[in-house]
Amino acid sequence: MHDLLWDLIPWGYRLLLLLEGYRTGFLDVAFQIITDVGSEMGYIFIVTLLYWCFDKSIGQGISYIYMFTATVNSWLKHIWLIPRPGSIDLEATLQQAGIDARLAPLRESASPAFPSGHTQTAVVGWGYMAARFRRLGVWILALVMMILIGFSRLYLGVHFPQDVIAGALFGAAMLLLWLPLEPRVRAWLAERPLWQRYALAIGAPLAALPVLPISDTATPLGAIIGLGIGFVTEGETVNFSVRGPAWRRALRALAGWAIVIPTYFGLSWLFGHFDTSMGAVMELVWRVIRYGLTGFVGAWVAPWLFLRLGLAEKETACKD
Repeated sequence: MHDLLWDLIPWGYRLLLLLEGYRTGFLDVAFQIITDVGSEMGYIFIVTLLYWCFDKSIGQGISYIYMFTATVNSWLKHIWLIPRPGSIDLEATLQQAGIDARLAPLRESASPAFPSGHTQTAVVGWGYMAARFRRLGVWILALVMMILIGFSRLYLGVHFPQDVIAGALFGAAMLLLWLPLEPRVRAWLAERPLWQRYALAIGAPLAALPVLPISDTATPLGAIIGLGIGFVTEGETVNFSVRGPAWRRALRALAGWAIVIPTYFGLSWLFGHFDTSMGAVMELVWRVIRYGLTGFVGAWVAPWLFLRLGLAEKETACKD
């Protein structure tokens, strides 16, 4: 498989050079925006909006499957370690294939290329939403977003076609596995005592971190810890309802983002000033803490605030 992926690089590179010839200023901006929708910040807005304003169960489910697929994608990338199209490590391969022109990627990324994480998470995330909502409009939107996000990675020159194709296939496989398993796991967890649910929320991600202890896995696993603790705590203490008029839901989203986004960027700023002289282990610990706190704020602190501000009611008290 590794040799096959390297053999496909000249073919993929030529296709990216062909796409580069069709770039325009408008398309550059458009596909930058589209790829951002499929990035970390994009999913923070999407997931929180679902969880706070439309369907708590779907918001929780997409949170877990997104973080899980991001972790698996990092594992897969580091199995094959295929360089990005703009990497200097491809120079010998391109020269041997007789390719003289060089691509000018519009984005930079230090992680390996295969498979495409943006494409994999797009298929998983948008596919999950379509499967759960079961509405034609959502299915159409989901398919459009999967295609656009995947294509944006080619247009920007940060992935080969084989990366995008593989990302879509891995994403589809994970989605097909997740959908039938999720209700069984939820039912099993509902029967567990509270201490076991907390133990699983913390212990399972920590047990997975040593598989590949790098920042790309510490990020989603840290978020899973914070989200897991927050979801369990929310169900036991807040239990807010997503129902209500549109104006209340809109204010709920704005209030939630007003604390989640500063938490996310504030901890990022603090991380940038953190003393990393203690080594890589402490950097991983801090990353887990940063994303864990951000996840907890979104999962529990924001719903708690909604009740205090009168922007939501408890599920059992809501009659509308």
